[in-house]
Amino acid sequence: MSSQARSRSKPGGAGGDDLWPENNESELPKGKILIGSLLALLLLVGGGVWFFVQQGDEDPKIPPGSHLPDVYVPQSADPESSALSRRASDIRAFTEGEVFGEHKEVSYRKYVFTLVKSEVSTDCARAAWGDLVVQTLRRGECSQMARGAYLSKDKKYAGVFVAVNMVDAKSAQQVLNSLDPALKGGFVRPPEFPGVKDFGSGFTAAYSQVIGHYVIMSWVGRAGGEQPQAMNELIDGSLAVQKPEEFAWGRLVQLDPR
Repeated sequence: MSSQARSRSKPGGAGGDDLWPENNESELPKGKILIGSLLALLLLVGGGVWFFVQQGDEDPKIPPGSHLPDVYVPQSADPESSALSRRASDIRAFTEGEVFGEHKEVSYRKYVFTLVKSEVSTDCARAAWGDLVVQTLRRGECSQMARGAYLSKDKKYAGVFVAVNMVDAKSAQQVLNSLDPALKGGFVRPPEFPGVKDFGSGFTAAYSQVIGHYVIMSWVGRAGGEQPQAMNELIDGSLAVQKPEEFAWGRLVQLDPR
């Protein structure tokens, strides 16, 4: 099941900033979604789920070499994924092949990305930084974290896909909350990959959601770190990078094939 597009409304209401232009596109992909189009429109226009972070190397809460996204858009669990809400009913660990095997190349509209590095770690704390995030992962019995590094074919964009295997949906939601950059409590460590220097040090945006007991996130930016001309660049890029989430919807179908 593929993802539907996120709302492209400017956060906080109407305005004339070129970075967040009005979007008049009517085409919306079908299927499962990171942010349901109607719900997202209400939340994003109301400013309820967008977080903007001013990063600074001098901030004592952010260790050197660690980064937070400038824009963060979380989405709570889709009610349709409730059958997948407990790991006890989905005990089979995911594999690198299951998550990334069919997604070595991903695309959405004009954005085409190639997987340049991927891994699945059982040491979730090693794949993250920050006391709040690491403690939340441990309390929620994180058993696996998958991370995949994607680079666009034109080398202009970079993205990271993340999947976190938590004990239940409540714990997954707590991880989603702890990743809020406004808390400066930590974030996921992006994998190092060729073609991109210090991913996250420039302007980036992260889009996250809960699917059952999984946390899913796509984190994207221009490969050189510069600010995009429009947020649609990162929104559309993230819709490509998030494609490996299909493994979680596949797990759901196995449990609840309705």
